[in-house]
Amino acid sequence: MDFKEVYQNLPTTPGVYIYKNSQREIIYVGKAINLRRRVSQYFQRDDALGLKTIQLVSQIADISYKNVGSEIEALILEASLIKKYKPKYNSQLKDDRSYIYICLTKEKIPRLFASFRSNLPKDCLTYGPFPNSRAVKSLLKSIRHIFPFRSLANHSPKPCLYCHLDQCPGPNPDPKIYRQNIRKIKKILSGDFVGLQRQLKKEITLYSKIENYEAALESRNDLASIEYIVSGWNQLSTLYDSVTLPDDLISSGYNELFSTLSPYFPQLKSINRIECFDISNLGSHYFVGSMSVYKEGTFSKGDYRKFKIYSKVTPDDQFMIKEVVWRRLKHPQWGIPDLIVVDGGKPQISAATEAINLHPEFNSGSVNLIGLAKKFETIVIKTPDKWVEINLPPHSHALHILQLIRNEAHRFANAYRKELMKKRLLNP
Repeated sequence: MDFKEVYQNLPTTPGVYIYKNSQREIIYVGKAINLRRRVSQYFQRDDALGLKTIQLVSQIADISYKNVGSEIEALILEASLIKKYKPKYNSQLKDDRSYIYICLTKEKIPRLFASFRSNLPKDCLTYGPFPNSRAVKSLLKSIRHIFPFRSLANHSPKPCLYCHLDQCPGPNPDPKIYRQNIRKIKKILSGDFVGLQRQLKKEITLYSKIENYEAALESRNDLASIEYIVSGWNQLSTLYDSVTLPDDLISSGYNELFSTLSPYFPQLKSINRIECFDISNLGSHYFVGSMSVYKEGTFSKGDYRKFKIYSKVTPDDQFMIKEVVWRRLKHPQWGIPDLIVVDGGKPQISAATEAINLHPEFNSGSVNLIGLAKKFETIVIKTPDKWVEINLPPHSHALHILQLIRNEAHRFANAYRKELMKKRLLNP
């Protein structure tokens, strides 16, 4: 067989390639982002290949392939074919390293994690084997962005890092909603992307009919994310950058945030200092505000500020936002913010704008102001002639930046309120 002619006729799309020997036995299965390029690499000069690869090539009598839409589908198909046919050279070319599996436990709150075969729990549903452990980690990271899941047996009673990133359901998830997500994850791991897309479209229609628009939006976002990871030539390693720490996530989305906001703020040249304001109140005694600061690539906790509210003795978030922003801008020595974020929508934006306009040195548009409304995580902007609302997709790193900064301001405000409550209890 003229293998050069065979691989030159292969498509340049993602897929799985299958090698058979003269007895029509499958001896190797591999995945590729570009089938033609990957298969051609096996037929280089012998001195460019390893000994085991040379042995494999010498036994190839037939090459076939299966097209898919993306690397994530190729990864899952590759694993299913390896599990089904147990090709001889898949294990030999692994250099004695173990393949990795994805395990889904059968607990009340099922956990999902990657493990080598020797460490798999006895009673669990497994997917694999997968030859590439890095690709498996990227796969789980991609899934986690869409359908948050638990991976640890004992979750801390406090929210974990993934909780803050909206990638973990927390210590006490709703069992019904969680199991619905697990069923969708099983469709992904089984390669049934078409079935999952069909299911999500039905959910959108159903929720819209019963006017549950929040649930419809959530299903629409899930559908958009699924379509994102199975469309085109996307590689798993670039779907969601391999970041876990908040500072890394903020850094990776910096350019996206700037490009999202700059059309509405012509004076915005860079975003070096972001300040976020939030209000926390309880009862009639504890009204506080907070300012979290992200500066030059990291959270700058030394620049955080907390405010005890003096001008209001009844709950009024708008008025309190106005007071806090006004008081903050009295201190230019703290630094000039490139971007102010307030927790809320149009009412909070209007209040903060009034505060800015009370400072003549700032009312010329030198402060760029946005709100982040919690219900749909909508970015709210007031331009000179209209209101603008932006809904970024759930996988957006720019959105994650704003969520992290907002959540940090919320945490800081609540901590200050609890501090005041504790002092009052100790000194009635």
